[in-house]
Amino acid sequence: MIDTELLRDPCARTATPVLSFDSARSLAVQHGTPLLVTSRSRLVRNYWEMKQAMPGVDLYYAAKANPAPVILEALAAEKAFVDVCSAGEMVAALAAGFTPDRMLHTHPCKTEDNFRQCYDAGLRWFVYDSESEAEKIASWSTDVNLTSEVNLLLRLAITAQSSKINLSAKFGAPVEDVASLLEAASRRRLNVRGFSFHVGSQCVSPEDYCIAIAKVREVWDLATRMGFVLSVLDIGGGFPAPYRDDVPSTDSFCGVIWRGLQEHFGRMNVRFLAEPGRGLCAESTTLVTKVIGKSKRWGMPWYFIDDGIYNSFSGIMFDHGDFPILFESSGDRPVAAGVIAGPTCDSGDVVCRDQEMPDLEVGELLMVPCMGAYAGASACPFNGLPVAKSVLIA
Repeated sequence: MIDTELLRDPCARTATPVLSFDSARSLAVQHGTPLLVTSRSRLVRNYWEMKQAMPGVDLYYAAKANPAPVILEALAAEKAFVDVCSAGEMVAALAAGFTPDRMLHTHPCKTEDNFRQCYDAGLRWFVYDSESEAEKIASWSTDVNLTSEVNLLLRLAITAQSSKINLSAKFGAPVEDVASLLEAASRRRLNVRGFSFHVGSQCVSPEDYCIAIAKVREVWDLATRMGFVLSVLDIGGGFPAPYRDDVPSTDSFCGVIWRGLQEHFGRMNVRFLAEPGRGLCAESTTLVTKVIGKSKRWGMPWYFIDDGIYNSFSGIMFDHGDFPILFESSGDRPVAAGVIAGPTCDSGDVVCRDQEMPDLEVGELLMVPCMGAYAGASACPFNGLPVAKSVLIA
């Protein structure tokens, strides 16, 4: 059983900016706003904290969370691995210094062009979750030696109680289909080397991973009885980041997962992988945004800023994100509930309605910590408004 004492952590992670308001003002003068400020040292610290908390687990950074060159280059310099889902992400990772042997392609539904570009570049590890995908990969074997060179992980559908987004709603094979999917790959002479799963986005309970690991051990044993020689277990991503709510420290959270791996696979010769995205990069970046207008509507103060849900706050729509908005303390300014809205003409472009703030002035800067995951990756120039610029600090 997992020691629940590991979760009674006095050092819970709180969303903290990577710079001061004085530094924010200086950078805003130089670069304008909105501005995403990334701290290389914070990113590297997060990587090594996770690495040390799960010794022996190879961390494949999920590039989809933030494919910015500064993020990829910093992790490549630390000899991390990278998880890509497309040829575009692969090209970005190659440019940042990753090599194909340190990449894992995790998209369970690939186009032929996606697969061939990645294979031709040297990638050899891929994921499948259906007989159709196995058939597709096998059909592309006319000019590549898939049987001996391509390694497959069968992705399993795993649901978790504490995750905000169920990533098995779209991908992952039901456990009851494992035997038939292994046989489907075997008939096509495909090389299945292990299993992968994803507990879902922003999972706040490491026990969910342990439950999943126990389920995987059952199908692992089934595959072994069927004659498959497996060697890799990929526990996916879902590692949480602090937003308005704190989350357990990396050490305590990952410590529970590590104990679960040891409990169920510790005596076996298995290579462990993980795909952290948000858990690695979110805390590395702080948004600096500016108040561009204010009004009072139905007795409630409204403040309009130069960033919104079509830009860095896209996680509100896609990830059910709830971001802390920080204002600069100046004496004893009284605070009250107000609305912060984005700059577009879409009336749904509202960032928050329930956070307390002082009477903000036009031109005042606000900071939003923990904006390193998906903020830039899923932003778009709706209404012709530019996405946030990015800048790197130490």
